[in-house]
Order: sequence, then structure tokens, then C-alpha cells
Amino acid sequence: MIKYKNIILAHSLALILFATTAIADSYKIEPFALFEQAERNILIDGVSTKYALGVAGIQVHKTFNTNFTISSHLGYGQNNNQKTSFAGANFNGKVTGTYLSLNGRYQFFQQKHFNLFTTAEITRRKLKASNLIGKRNNLDLTGSSDTNINSEDVSIGVTLNPTKLLSLELTAGVSNWHIKSDAKAFYSSNGLSASAKKSIDAKGRDPVLGATLKTNKDNHNFALKILNRSLRSKTNTSIITGELNYIFQF
Repeated sequence: MIKYKNIILAHSLALILFATTAIADSYKIEPFALFEQAERNILIDGVSTKYALGVAGIQVHKTFNTNFTISSHLGYGQNNNQKTSFAGANFNGKVTGTYLSLNGRYQFFQQKHFNLFTTAEITRRKLKASNLIGKRNNLDLTGSSDTNINSEDVSIGVTLNPTKLLSLELTAGVSNWHIKSDAKAFYSSNGLSASAKKSIDAKGRDPVLGATLKTNKDNHNFALKILNRSLRSKTNTSIITGELNYIFQF
């Protein structure tokens, strides 16, 4: 049932994006920088990962009737010293990844000092580590891993406007998340070789909370967003996201 709802959500957002491209009355482009980190190691099915990833990229907005906005993030990131463990060995090495998201936002209530809105967002993170170095029982090992971290979020939020040039957004919602990872370890010495594999495929539904501070100038602005994505239905941790956007309008 969850998978069916996620497919409907993805198709709906995609159709809305293409339908509003020709009639959108406002275009914005934003460079963004984002950093995500798990509060504790993500431990699922014996695989422990200290997740952290920095991303830089571009976000594009399309606005229709001032109340409905579609936006998309596209970014590239890496962590030069990612730590992970599987098959009884500890590894570390460079991890690279891509970050892609599609977000729809609808403002359904507006007053002078506050607004109410809903959001739906789909995010895809694809991580690859081709050259991990590790040890087990004083043996030198090499390894590799491929990981996908996907999430589909639905939230409701309030925008507070304490001044004309500053606003604060608070959101609360539910996230359906999916972590899928395949890891391999190799050993070869003195004509002997061995290999080990470990895969995880975990899904959960947990709360997601956010806060965003924005400036409200005519043509260029900054936005700082903090997000807490719980994974506690499957593992005892959360992922904290910090995102900085610079926004200019043309």
C-alpha cells in the first residue's frame, strides 16, 4: 500500500511540474549547499554505517498563482573518509553521491503575520564507494559498496512573518524512507583469496521535523533550513540535514 501511494505521489508531482512549465509566472534559480549526518551509526542487519554527506548543486523553482510552487534539487556530494563495517571488518574510504529531489508546496491559508501550507517531497540519494580499505583479524582488506537512501515526505507547515524582511517556517510530517545497500569485501595474499558480501534492504515510516529561516527582499535572499529525519522504526538514530540556499529572481 505504501509503495502504491508513493508511485501516485511521484507521478502526480511530475505531471504538475510539466503542466505548469509553460504558464508559470515566476522563475527562480538557487545554488545550494547541504550537509547530512546521522546522529549515531546507522545499524541495520549487522551493517553499521557512520553516515555523513556534503552536497552542492542547483535548485530550480516554478511558481503558479503565488500559492503553488514546484522545485527540484540536483546536486553532487562526497565524503572523503566514510566509515562503515560489515562482515566483521571495519572500513573507511571515499564515498561519492548524487542528490535529486522534487518538491510540491501549496499555501492554503494566508494572514498578515502567518501562512499555512502543505508540502510533498521525493528525494533520491545514490552513494558509491569503490575503494574502501579495512582490516579483520590483522588482515588487510579492500571493499566496495553501493547505497540508495530514498525518502517520500508529506508535511504541514506554518510561516511566521515577524518583520517584512524576515520569515520563519516550521514543518512537521511523516517520511516513508528506504535504505538499500550492497557491500563486498575482498582479501588476497600469498595465493589465497576470500570474499564476503552483505546486503540490507530496510523500510520505515517515521516523523520528519523542520525549521527554515528566510530573508524576504525583492530580488535576492538567503534561506537556512534544518531538518530532523527519524529512522527509529528500524534503527536507533536520526539524520540531521542543514541546507543553505541563495535565491535570486529574474
